[in-house]
Amino acid sequence: MNPFPFVSPSPFHLLFGIIKIVLIFSGLFFLLWYYLKQKNGQKPVGNEAGPTDSPTSEVTRVILPLRLQAFERFILFLERIHPSNLVMRLNNPDLTSVQLQSLLVRTIREEFEYNLSQQLYLSQQTWELVKNAKEEMVALINQATARAGDESMAEALVKNIFEMVIEKGKLPSEMALDQIKNELQALTR
Repeated sequence: MNPFPFVSPSPFHLLFGIIKIVLIFSGLFFLLWYYLKQKNGQKPVGNEAGPTDSPTSEVTRVILPLRLQAFERFILFLERIHPSNLVMRLNNPDLTSVQLQSLLVRTIREEFEYNLSQQLYLSQQTWELVKNAKEEMVALINQATARAGDESMAEALVKNIFEMVIEKGKLPSEMALDQIKNELQALTR
């Protein structure tokens, strides 16, 4: 006597039941296999960490792009505050030398402050050279303004800046650039 009179077993029902059981066990087997594979340290698909990766190499993998970005930003900063680039970008013949001085110094300080957090990724020596380059550039602009006089026009300040650059020879910003390039080369070897 059939306990379920309204359901009659058919070969198709039996076949679908077996297929369901096989699929469920196959899925469980795959999940167990994947779990054990990850637990044993094998690299799963799409993950870049492998069994031989140490915590140090993981930190390097994360920090290296940040350091490269910091180097890039400070190279850009140092190029932007170089007198030839800074003066050519901001020079306005209608300004007085004091107005141009104010604009140049403010621009240098704003760009420096914008990149300030990136010092985390530079060596102490390189950071000191970058700070020195900023301060020396501000001092050079102030000295050139004093030479030009308060009532002179921007043209006199620009002329004095370029004369002082020629007198100085290698600028602190150029030395800082060299140091960043050396540090970058040492990092990528």
